Amino acid sequence: QTDGQTERVNQCLEAYLRCAVHSCPGNWSKWLALAEYWYNTSFHSSLGKTPFEVIYGHLPREFGVTQVDTCTVPDLAAWLQERQV
Repeated sequence: QTDGQTERVNQCLEAYLRCAVHSCPGNWSKWLALAEYWYNTSFHSSLGKTPFEVIYGHLPREFGVTQVDTCTVPDLAAWLQERQV
């Protein structure tokens, strides 16, 4: 038996993994690290920050890419630009 907060976390992770593994259901374990990253860098209204910010005191770097203007992959550049806002 768990509390409501744990149930909510489980729902979020389940939804994320369901979307992530839709095309390759046999490889779900390969997505766990990204699921953890997604969860720890998502804003939590109860914290007013991301879990990463609460633990480390700053926002995480986005996969080591620090200069959006030098990124040659358009989709990645757009995603990085959105994350800067």
